[in-house]
Amino acid sequence: MFVWIDRLLLLALVLVVAVLTVTSLPSLGGKTLGGQMLLAHMMASGVLVMGLPIFALFFLRYFVAKRPTSRFQNLGYLATVATGLITIVTVFLCMLPIPSTHQMHSLMSIHAWAGFAMIPAIVLLLIGARATRSASHPHS
Repeated sequence: MFVWIDRLLLLALVLVVAVLTVTSLPSLGGKTLGGQMLLAHMMASGVLVMGLPIFALFFLRYFVAKRPTSRFQNLGYLATVATGLITIVTVFLCMLPIPSTHQMHSLMSIHAWAGFAMIPAIVLLLIGARATRSASHPHS
């Protein structure tokens, strides 16, 4: 049962980050997000804000379990959660009436870098999850 939950959570995380990445591609060209791209980005970000803590708590069991896990999986997990939290916190800080305009631009830059850093983090997590599964199930 847990294997299927793991797979569903990983699939959901990959899909959400893929949507967030595709919708943020115009920012690489120096353009701002707007219209339908911004709407899709905001909807997917809501899923990430709610789903990342669920993913983080569910996969935390690999750290406390006596099961063998790949170092890639552990590193990918930590990197995914860290970069995800940075993307969430930077946008949250922009919503507060505290940062100046310059600070908001800096926070959005950090947000973009952390968001794009989620891609290699998730790839590392997937490689590690596959290695862990292969080690525990030699027939697969």
